Amino acid sequence: MKETAILWPVIVQVVLTFAVLLGMGPARARSMRELGQSLSDDDVRLGRNAWTDQALKFSKNYANQFEMPVLFYAVVGYAMITNAVDVLMVGLAWIFALSRIVHTVIHVGPNVVMHRGLAFLVGFVALVLMWLKLVIHLL
Repeated sequence: MKETAILWPVIVQVVLTFAVLLGMGPARARSMRELGQSLSDDDVRLGRNAWTDQALKFSKNYANQFEMPVLFYAVVGYAMITNAVDVLMVGLAWIFALSRIVHTVIHVGPNVVMHRGLAFLVGFVALVLMWLKLVIHLL
């Protein structure tokens, strides 16, 4: 297995982040139309305007893509630098990336907190295991 195989789940996570960003634009545009807002409104320009539930879900999910995934990017980079990439590390990386897709689909869709929380937990456990594996490798 090539060490660079771990970059594919990273690329999937990056594509997911871009996809959420691209979905947020239309969701916000619909929200502004539905709420009768325009770009020249003071509240809109200063970020004090209200959003519809769908626009809020996209916005919150986009912010989520810069929280836990930051630790994912870091552990992948450190694993590559320290030659800690193996089949298990790549498998955990895929579990993390796929759990983030499931989390996003639930978050911007039906937003059932119990289901979203389970997807989050799966990714969290995979990420913790990646960090533990890296620490053990360094010892």
